[in-house]
Amino acid sequence: MKITLGQFEPVLGDKPTNLERMTEVFETAQEQESDLILFPELCLTGYFIQDFDEDLAEPTTGPSIRYMRKLCREFQIYTVFSWPELGDDGQIYNSACLINRQGDVAGNYRKVHLYDREKEIFEHGHSFDVFETELGRIGIMVCYDLDFPESARILNMKDADIILVPTNNFYPYERYQETYLKSRSMENEIPIAICNRTGKEQNLEYFGESAIYDAHGHQLLKLNHESQSETVEVNLNMERDVKLSYKSNRLPRTYTTLSQNGE
Repeated sequence: MKITLGQFEPVLGDKPTNLERMTEVFETAQEQESDLILFPELCLTGYFIQDFDEDLAEPTTGPSIRYMRKLCREFQIYTVFSWPELGDDGQIYNSACLINRQGDVAGNYRKVHLYDREKEIFEHGHSFDVFETELGRIGIMVCYDLDFPESARILNMKDADIILVPTNNFYPYERYQETYLKSRSMENEIPIAICNRTGKEQNLEYFGESAIYDAHGHQLLKLNHESQSETVEVNLNMERDVKLSYKSNRLPRTYTTLSQNGE
């Protein structure tokens, strides 16, 4: 499976410009014979939409999502991109949409763990889902979800072949992103790809460093701090270490404190 990391700087509130930049990534990905493009968190609108215009939110049937479906169909490439979703319940979610090469919505994930001011506008998602595709079983998390080991573990227990993570990570959290990516891949024996944004927005400076790790925690690709698109092949069927066997050696009945102290 060839994955392209479409790392770029979204412009706050400017959907046409952001869609144009994403279209350019599709062109690059097609040249690199990519199967799937992963974009940053809230790449359609920018991050602080609560300070700009909450009307930037769209349903899954909205014009921007239709545009992205058209791109996938024309270029014959899957994508995972993030945007503020207006749900049927009237709530706004920080969502990531999976679109297949036929231009169909193959899955939609709503961010579960909301960071800091995100709670001012977004509603929590409530599940971690795995989506069946011709490329493999794809699990999705968004940014802050990566900080919680339970997120990746659930996707692993649901037999995801790979985890994709749109992200808006900023300084000084570079070490967190790198450490958690490597840890989640190793402790779950599953490939993980993250796409972070670049540039500045309000008082935050985003550091990029989008990366992909294989099921053994080896770094396959890491970008720098600039807007760029790169593609790498990821093996979804690497042989696992039978002596580790993390999934089969779990003892869930000893972990009840995790759920008893939760909501």
